[in-house]
Amino acid sequence: MVAQIILARKIGERLPNVGELRVTIGVGAGTIQKALQELQNDNLVVLASKQRQGTFIVEKNPGGLWTMAGFHPLSVIMPLPLSWEFQGLATGLRAALDQYAIPSSFIFGHGSTQRSKALSDALCHIAVMSTHAAKKIIAAKPAFFIHTTYAAGSYYADDSVIVVARAPREHLPRNLRVGIDRLSIDHAMLTQLEFPDNTYVDVSYAHIPAALISGACDVAVWHSSAFGLSLNHQELVTWPLSASAMALLTNEMFSASLVIDKSNTITRAVLDDIDIAQVEKIQREVVEGKRLPTY
Repeated sequence: MVAQIILARKIGERLPNVGELRVTIGVGAGTIQKALQELQNDNLVVLASKQRQGTFIVEKNPGGLWTMAGFHPLSVIMPLPLSWEFQGLATGLRAALDQYAIPSSFIFGHGSTQRSKALSDALCHIAVMSTHAAKKIIAAKPAFFIHTTYAAGSYYADDSVIVVARAPREHLPRNLRVGIDRLSIDHAMLTQLEFPDNTYVDVSYAHIPAALISGACDVAVWHSSAFGLSLNHQELVTWPLSASAMALLTNEMFSASLVIDKSNTITRAVLDDIDIAQVEKIQREVVEGKRLPTY
């Protein structure tokens, strides 16, 4: 419990005194003092006493404290790794957590609503989604908040959102069957902007190309930087989003955010130490093919 309390505080912050810790944890002062000494002997924390001001954290070993506190690995739920942007972001976050020796696990789920449910159900510590989706979810779930927002292009690269169809536009029926993933706030909004007043067919985002090829739907919004799939070689055709739809998009749709529960002070403290610019740099290296994704 002492390790948890230290982990939740920043370097330079005052640590509660022995009397305060004794009351909070419910053990004797001698036990608290022994715990503090063991943590220092194990090089998990460096403390400094300032006369009349208290004891302050000079250095800390986040990974060692995390393990000492008895926590399971920090769990991050990501969108399905279907694009280089998502692969790069996962690689950057993994590298940042590894730098502090924080044990971590990455899980994947399609649809921002499902990822937010995983956060609600305490199945993960961090949920990754677009800033646009994050703000929609937080409006309905005020217990959540956005800890980190990355630059535009960190979720979808510029001009990467496209339309994909099973035939050229002039050969498609007038009443289109449009694939839509309603579990994705972003995909549902983009689809309704691009194809208002059409017949919608519920399709998981990952299965859109297969649904088009099988004829289950005629057209859908897609992501051109999805890797491992050549749409043209699948007898599918693509074109850009309409100018009217593009005009309604904002940077919030294209930037990634990390959402956590406000009450999770430990995860918040870990994320406070992560260098945002370093995560973005690693992501760019993966997107540009200069680094292999590892997560």
